[in-house]
Amino acid sequence: MLFSLLKKEIVTTMMQSYPGIDPGITNWKGQEITDFQEDLMIRVKGQLSEKWFYNHMKSDSEALPRIDVLNMLSQYAGYSNWKDFRHKK
Repeated sequence: MLFSLLKKEIVTTMMQSYPGIDPGITNWKGQEITDFQEDLMIRVKGQLSEKWFYNHMKSDSEALPRIDVLNMLSQYAGYSNWKDFRHKK
């Protein structure tokens, strides 16, 4: 549930740099994923593989990624870390 909310906030953040991007993160492929990887690197100096993206971001599974990845994605969405994101949601 919370990870799904984080995915929506990630899309909102991506739309700041790429206004025309598909608002459905599960529809992203190829160039959209590459653009996300580049934006993630620019904003929080983070890296995720395309394989990781397909396994976690395009999945409906509620299994959470590792905490370091959750922290990085939360920072990307404008929070200090995953704990901050959870607290504010």
